[in-house]
Amino acid sequence: MGDRPIPMRAIPQVVARIGIDVDPVDVTAADDARWLRACLWPDQPGRVAKLEAEMALVAAAPPLLLHGDADEVLPDAFARVPADVLPVVTTTWALSRFPLEGRLRFLHRLDEAAADRAVAWVSAEGVGVAPTITTLGDRRASGHSIIGLAVFDWSAQRAEAIGRCWSRGRMLAWPADSR
Repeated sequence: MGDRPIPMRAIPQVVARIGIDVDPVDVTAADDARWLRACLWPDQPGRVAKLEAEMALVAAAPPLLLHGDADEVLPDAFARVPADVLPVVTTTWALSRFPLEGRLRFLHRLDEAAADRAVAWVSAEGVGVAPTITTLGDRRASGHSIIGLAVFDWSAQRAEAIGRCWSRGRMLAWPADSR
């Protein structure tokens, strides 16, 4: 969106995929896949095709699914990532379901994990939802989300907003200095 180029940075190799949810959906299980298909509106064949492609991608490299609250299960997830690998935690429109105390506990878990090694957190959350990620001066009810990047490095934290997104990521905008 706009005339600014997409930031060009190398994408690291993914060596572990771990999902955390109180009730995770396993798209490799027939019943779960059938339930997801039933959630789509029948008059949107494009969404059906997209879901099928996404489920095929997950089936090719299934993640480990951990059951539980994120702030309780995160230590177990970190323990399953090889010690010589940078753990990257991603949240996409999930933290708004946590009360503020829960979001702060989540942040504390990231900080605790960084006592042993660096940890990165990439977020796409509503304006003002992700603790420590700046809002770029935007208002909470602005209709878009902030893309954030935080790096916890032995309890020193660096956090910044690196972009904005609308329509669940269909439109993106990067600040001029994010290259």
